[in-house]
Amino acid sequence: MKIIKYVKSGKNKYRVYFDNGKNLVLYEDVILKFELLLKGEVKDLSSVISYNNKYELYDKVLGYISKKLRCEKEITKYLERFDVDNDTKEEIINKLKGNGLLNNNLYIKSFIHDKVCLSLDGPLKIKNELLRLGFKEEEIEIELEVFDKELIRERIKKYINKQLKSNNKSLYIFKNKMVLSLVNLGYKREDIYSELDSVSIDDSSLKEKEEKKIREKYQNKYQGYELEMIIKKKMYEKGFRD
Repeated sequence: MKIIKYVKSGKNKYRVYFDNGKNLVLYEDVILKFELLLKGEVKDLSSVISYNNKYELYDKVLGYISKKLRCEKEITKYLERFDVDNDTKEEIINKLKGNGLLNNNLYIKSFIHDKVCLSLDGPLKIKNELLRLGFKEEEIEIELEVFDKELIRERIKKYINKQLKSNNKSLYIFKNKMVLSLVNLGYKREDIYSELDSVSIDDSSLKEKEEKKIREKYQNKYQGYELEMIIKKKMYEKGFRD
């Protein structure tokens, strides 16, 4: 088919008009690859269309990763939306790697940097998230060295102090809650205990209030020693151990 004219159709794309009345939107790189400007015609249209479709997928991926860094697993999952065969997936992934757009170390470093700046997640949680994304443990560990003892201590302390502001539980209950929460955030128990050792709460007024509530609740049902034992048991359950 002879090419009649080219009309700009968006970024890096042209609508190509043929002498048989048909037209087709092709990427600039596709036009250059098949030397359409030089030859002025298309002899193998199916090959041009096939290559153009792959280039369109690659262009979509470029748009996808332009918003934020992506890893290979994320890109593979993204390509599954378009019912792409494995060979095409591999071809696009390899092209991204060849163009320096898929870099494990850069992705891991950026991922950890965002977690440090935008969350209080600990190294164990971050490591597990990166492992689920398909990265190797050894390449993760290298970048996780940013979590030195001082940074870990600061982040645990920051989380504890934040929770202290709204705490209405006994010291015992509060500490247990902090251990559970911080373990789920990805910190080691020994690091958590180290910071909790210095935490103190004046829960005397809270203790007095809770004891009064329990006494009022059970004083019509129990009396004397039995009532005191019930109060002691309920206070123990609420974390008041003395």
